[in-house]
Amino acid sequence: MFRKLLIGTAIASVMAFGITTRASAYESQETAGQHMKKAGKATKKAGKATGEAVKETGKATGKVAKKTGQVAEDAAKETGTGTKKVAKKVAKKVTPDTTSATCNDGTVQSGKTKTTACANHGGVKG
Repeated sequence: MFRKLLIGTAIASVMAFGITTRASAYESQETAGQHMKKAGKATKKAGKATGEAVKETGKATGKVAKKTGQVAEDAAKETGTGTKKVAKKVAKKVTPDTTSATCNDGTVQSGKTKTTACANHGGVKG
């Protein structure tokens, strides 16, 4: 009876779990090798994609830097032009509208007009 129980248990185990043979172990190793090969190809593909992304990023960065340089150059030109205009306005405000004239007494005087410049010096010469 014990013998029948042992044989029945062995048969049930084989049917439930299967028998491992060298062929099935080899197949699983071959499948693992195939998986490794696929993983290698995927890694290579990802590396190429990363390289392309870096290349495109470099191009975009170069374009942005060039555009930024152009904007900075334009801003500098506008600032220079604005500064010149303001300087001219300030010069006109600071420097009064005066003229110089040679008077009849031989001196050179300045004033708003030649007549007022030489008013106390005998008038304008000439």
